[in-house]
Amino acid sequence: MSNKTKPATDLAAVIKSLKGYLLEKGHRFERGPIYEGQSKTSSSVAEMVKGYEARGYAKYMQVGDPPVYAMLGRGHEEVHIFQPQDPKVREWLEDDHVALNDPTVRAYLLQSAGLNESELAAARRPQIFRISEVNEVFIITSEDAPPGRR
Repeated sequence: MSNKTKPATDLAAVIKSLKGYLLEKGHRFERGPIYEGQSKTSSSVAEMVKGYEARGYAKYMQVGDPPVYAMLGRGHEEVHIFQPQDPKVREWLEDDHVALNDPTVRAYLLQSAGLNESELAAARRPQIFRISEVNEVFIITSEDAPPGRR
């Protein structure tokens, strides 16, 4: 195995694990605001991570060189910062008419990660993941789902 193969394999495993976590039964996705053309806002994952770290968030994980994904947290709050590598996913995220919880979207995300619905656990603590776009970088923030929205 070459040095080029191992990082790709590791990245695939990380993406599969992350998708499995985000797609656990009970989680929901909602759209947040879009911030385009904000001169003080970076358009890279690395710069966004630095900004969150400056606000007291701990970086748990960063993937890619340059980074295409990072996970940070502060207290019970999670932040996922990413630039989608899959053009279809990017298209869905950018299209306000696509329902992010649509079964077709879910099936595609599961299939692209090599997961089956039956493999996914029910979320221990169902959450709403709000996805915002900032100059082509997407940010997912979490909040506990209120009862009845699960």
